[in-house]
Amino acid sequence: MGATRIMIIGGLGAGKSRLALRLSRILDIPVYCVDEAVHDEKGRLRANSEIDRTVRSWASKHQWIIEGGNSRTYSDRASRATVLVFMKPPRWLRVYRVDIRDKLNFSLLYWSFKYDAMFGVKDEQTLGSAGKDVSTYTIIKNKDVDELLKEL
Repeated sequence: MGATRIMIIGGLGAGKSRLALRLSRILDIPVYCVDEAVHDEKGRLRANSEIDRTVRSWASKHQWIIEGGNSRTYSDRASRATVLVFMKPPRWLRVYRVDIRDKLNFSLLYWSFKYDAMFGVKDEQTLGSAGKDVSTYTIIKNKDVDELLKEL
């Protein structure tokens, strides 16, 4: 498998960052987190045009692991990806992880709970429209992560 450009998508608390870091260590490929493009150093939301420009610049590189949302740039990433991973553990587990990680941040809990209804369709469409040369994976359980890592 030519895992040189890996796109990881999924809801809050799905395990995207953790998987990205594991893959980066194994494959020696840089990780880019979309959340870092969304907010500046002081936590303020950046303009959509700036977010999109940053994520698209990452996607234009030779090697990358880009994890996170910003569905406006999904097609840019998916068109260059060699591997597409959709993290889809059960909603209860994602909400639990967000609760533990973010200490009762109700806004994040809300979006974690609502993710499937709001964005899940776009994630499914992106996975389904991947080219025949793109390896696609849906991660539901830890066992699925283990299988992905073995294939690399």
